[in-house]
Amino acid sequence: MHTLELLLMPPASGLILTLLGLALWRRGVGRLLVLLGLGSLYLASLPMVSHALVGGLQQRAGAVAKAPQAEAIVVLAGGRRSNAPEYGGDTVNRYSLARARYGAVLQRRTGLPLLVSGGRVEGDEPRSEAALMADVLEAEFGVPVRWREEESRNTCENAFYTARLLAAEGIGEAILVTHALHVPRARWCFRRTPLQIRAIPVYCSRPQEETGFDWRGLIPQAQAMERTRFALHEYLGLAWYRVRYGDRPLGGGG
Repeated sequence: MHTLELLLMPPASGLILTLLGLALWRRGVGRLLVLLGLGSLYLASLPMVSHALVGGLQQRAGAVAKAPQAEAIVVLAGGRRSNAPEYGGDTVNRYSLARARYGAVLQRRTGLPLLVSGGRVEGDEPRSEAALMADVLEAEFGVPVRWREEESRNTCENAFYTARLLAAEGIGEAILVTHALHVPRARWCFRRTPLQIRAIPVYCSRPQEETGFDWRGLIPQAQAMERTRFALHEYLGLAWYRVRYGDRPLGGGG
């Protein structure tokens, strides 16, 4: 799925269409493919498009609220930086760091025990993403981590293994910390477990950036394409989970 996703996402998808169109240029379909390829790259790099895609997901996450009644805080990992030379090895990427930072804020605010969830997406990774996040939370933010869920490789496995771990501790309600545009997919997964969650998310853009017209939103930007990729990853992931897992409760593995 990972390789297929890379091919479906911009810029790869747009470049593939453009190159295929150039190869078939003498045929009518070739010019159409070039137009589609370049057009998709342009649209994906527009701030107004990226904010619209992100906003559609963030609005479904719900408004920022005060911490609800809960028994624990669950922070989902968002990836790693491999072989970071300044840290002497793997560390959290900026998505995991943002979630860890907000998880630390909520832990200090509520005093609730904290769980970090994230395994090894690639089998040869020396440490889990949960372990990397725990290092940051404890050593840099001074926040204790009660549990590390290190078996999961995707969001639905985050949900299943986290729910199982907390059920063994007698915990049935938790605050969920992840990015707002990731909340719809995470919520979909957690609803298929016994654990009740209330998301208090991290936001990657302000609401005012998602509405209204600004002519600068028609100028292509690399940052906008990154936001577009992030949003499309969530839409594609949610669609894939619905096909893969259906309406059944989550079980072990997969």
